[in-house]
Amino acid sequence: MPDLPELIVHIGAGKTGSTSIQFSLREAATGPALARQGTGYVGLMLERVPGARRHDWCAEGAPQKFFQARDRAQTDAEVYQVIRGELDRLAARGISRVIWSNEAFLVQNQRIIPILQRLAADGVPIRVVAYVRRHDARARSAYVEFGLKSKRNEGGLRPFADWARDHAIRYADNLALWQAAFPGALRLYNFDAVGDVGAHFCAAVGLEGIASVRANESPSDPLLAAWAVYNGSRPEPTWANDFRRVAQPLKIQNPATPPVPPLEALMPGDADLAALRDSCRGDLEAVNAILSAQGQPVLEFTDRGAGRPVQVSSWDMDQMMLRMIYALQGQVLRLQRQVDELTGKDAG
Repeated sequence: MPDLPELIVHIGAGKTGSTSIQFSLREAATGPALARQGTGYVGLMLERVPGARRHDWCAEGAPQKFFQARDRAQTDAEVYQVIRGELDRLAARGISRVIWSNEAFLVQNQRIIPILQRLAADGVPIRVVAYVRRHDARARSAYVEFGLKSKRNEGGLRPFADWARDHAIRYADNLALWQAAFPGALRLYNFDAVGDVGAHFCAAVGLEGIASVRANESPSDPLLAAWAVYNGSRPEPTWANDFRRVAQPLKIQNPATPPVPPLEALMPGDADLAALRDSCRGDLEAVNAILSAQGQPVLEFTDRGAGRPVQVSSWDMDQMMLRMIYALQGQVLRLQRQVDELTGKDAG
């Protein structure tokens, strides 16, 4: 019977490029890149294991179902059976290492650690990989993701200081639990120092030629402001996809064209006009010779009369936008009246 593969468990932490690691592995797993290096990838909650999705706790894009399971003892037993069966299957195919990546495992470890310890008792070599980043940077990133882009509280948006009081950024206690459970197996890396985390992870586990896929790029400040207004105006908790569904038809998330520079950056400045005057000075003299011969006033290059400074105030733009909104709302009301007439709502 072949030896069981090493199980490499990537446990996060959250907001340290975990999605990039997962996307990179998922993309590589669609072709031969992983298998030819003796590597398998089982996803976040074993959703890439054949047959695993018949269980309620296993669904693509919903790894939280494992943590939310009502019958935890049965669920944990099923998870052990699924991963153990997959390790046996992959061992028979010559796979020497299997990667399991779920950033929730660092903190939500009470149930996953016993499952992994049971595998270790079966003879499965366990390696645990984690990344940490400076606390303030992680807190800011988490606030953007879970305080603005998604909103887990009822009511309006909470300022960062209020949100942070309920979302402490701590690593040490949970890392200690993993170290105690698997002595010598934890490999901890500084996210701030590694650069491309997808490429770093692949190199750390011995993979070559795996393209790093970027994920969860930070939104621009204007897009984040629009996101915040949308979520802040809804009294119930929201998910990031709630805004995406509204924004997608408006094409403000991934515009087909680059941002338009501000008008003052497009219009000519004093230096631009001075350079143009220098380039046209010969033509000016030739034209003035004709004007002068016909008794007409000549053209003069002076700093006056070339144009006025461009000034677009936020009040001017606000007025224009409000007029547009009112006009559109007027159209909506007229269309609503027509619909009411057609459907007979005014008949009573």
